[in-house]
Amino acid sequence: MKLIKKIMSVILGWCMFMVTMSVRLLRYLYFEYVCYLKIWRFFAFILMGGWLSILSFGMSLLWVYSTVGGMKNFMRSVYRYYNNYGFDLGPLYRRLYLGYFHWFVSLDHKRMGLLYFVFGLWGGFIGLGLSLLIRLNLCDPYYKLVSVDVYNYLVTNHGVAMIFFFLMPILMGGFGNYFLPMFLCLDDLLLPRLNSLSLWLMVPSIFYMELSLYYGCGIGWTLYPPLSIWEGSGFGVDYLMFSLHLAGVSSLIGSVNFISTIFSRLSFKCSMMVWAYLFTSVLLLLSLPVLASGMTMLLFDRKFGTAFFEPSGGGDPILFQHLFWFFGHPEVYVLILPGFGMVSHICMSLSNKDSSFGYYGLICAMASMVCLGSVVWGHHMFMVGFDSLTGVFFSSITMMMGVPTGIKVFSWLYMLNSCGMRVLDPMVWWLVGFMFLFTVGGVTGVALSASALDMLFHDTWFVVAHFHYVLSLGSYSSMVMMLVWWWPFMVGYSLNKYLLQGHWLLSMVGFNLCFFPMHYLGMHGLPRRVSCYDQEYYWVNVMSSIGGVLSVVSGFVLLFILWESLVVGNRVMGLW
Repeated sequence: MKLIKKIMSVILGWCMFMVTMSVRLLRYLYFEYVCYLKIWRFFAFILMGGWLSILSFGMSLLWVYSTVGGMKNFMRSVYRYYNNYGFDLGPLYRRLYLGYFHWFVSLDHKRMGLLYFVFGLWGGFIGLGLSLLIRLNLCDPYYKLVSVDVYNYLVTNHGVAMIFFFLMPILMGGFGNYFLPMFLCLDDLLLPRLNSLSLWLMVPSIFYMELSLYYGCGIGWTLYPPLSIWEGSGFGVDYLMFSLHLAGVSSLIGSVNFISTIFSRLSFKCSMMVWAYLFTSVLLLLSLPVLASGMTMLLFDRKFGTAFFEPSGGGDPILFQHLFWFFGHPEVYVLILPGFGMVSHICMSLSNKDSSFGYYGLICAMASMVCLGSVVWGHHMFMVGFDSLTGVFFSSITMMMGVPTGIKVFSWLYMLNSCGMRVLDPMVWWLVGFMFLFTVGGVTGVALSASALDMLFHDTWFVVAHFHYVLSLGSYSSMVMMLVWWWPFMVGYSLNKYLLQGHWLLSMVGFNLCFFPMHYLGMHGLPRRVSCYDQEYYWVNVMSSIGGVLSVVSGFVLLFILWESLVVGNRVMGLW
């Protein structure tokens, strides 16, 4: 009981601290005067202040101050503590109880979208830090920064953090909440209270994910049995499953809200963004319950002695792979379809068209992606021993996925053909970069769709390179495009063109230097999820690690560009 109290004290204390800091960041984004702190001291305060507060106040003190009745005393203690070190928190403390409480009870879609941005940014930097540790650990084939067990923890939580707590909150929750009602000419989403519930379910989900990292969860983000049902895998697995359950419920509620809102105003004159969010929400509604059922059966096997996936009791561990990948492959399109909609919207705007070229074809292409993407999960499982007919089915359907993708790419290229005068526009550069990255990932995906090649490349670095080009780089590039495109609309200030060009160049060099050499490692049979490797691949891993460091630097450069826009304050004039 004492241990549980100590754990709860840390969680609740950290929750209050991060909520306070997140509210401050939101006020800064809304361009109201906050405090007298410099922006660099503000970020340093976020990064270091949380750990200092937990260590200095102590477990027992946090347990008392984390109760509802002790919140005000806790904030007073934080105020006095940091005031002694020169941080002027007076304006923040005075405004917290006077003007900030409405952020936690507001039903406004813009404010909830900004809160999604904050939570997604926090989850993104967790995943980014874990990826940097992974790449630094692979710089040397023998000397390791962390142990083998900790390396498995990093790999597991990196995948979970990036997919469920970075890309999904920002692409779906952030941009979806902020802009979808505007595209539909509505004041708000149709179910604002459900929208608020979806948002605040993300908070405990993120903290349970961090708790799983603390206790250790080295089973991989795919949660495969028998590792995930083994009692010796630790409490971290339970925390991770509970975290994913909460994140799944949050996404389900959000998708229901999006579908009901879109159908209330849907027409064939809507932007491609609206159609993209509709198809994405449908995919989530179809696939997330399957993942939830699979994880529930895992928990029953772990805690209640059932044998859904235990062979000694008549279960089948392959069943979980079917359940997981029935969700896992549509999840790729959940993360990339909003980007497709945004690319179509930007290409239409840059080419001065009233609608996208091949508007109905683009809609049919996204609809076919939803249909085909829901029945190709088996290409992740060629090694389990499918019969020849089943293997041919999954291979052929996977190859057919290239048809709707090609329709979209050629439509974008046609629209970009009329943007010759904007060749130095950073947005055009990002569009070309997005199409290049996604095309490279798509070509390697066609190679993996053949069952014979897939058996050779299965669980090698070739697969890591493929899904990072498609899933990570494609989704992240679309997120950057959304942010750069809508930033002047959101805040009223323009971004520095030359800094954006430098950021694009740094990002492209970092991305390709990090992930393209992984194809070479995979073709030589180097297995993934293994921290040791042969000496002859040392130079390839060092090159990849240098690219990983450049990619991390590019993320901080993007933050600097946004900060520079706020500081310089170049107002956007006229209609935007």
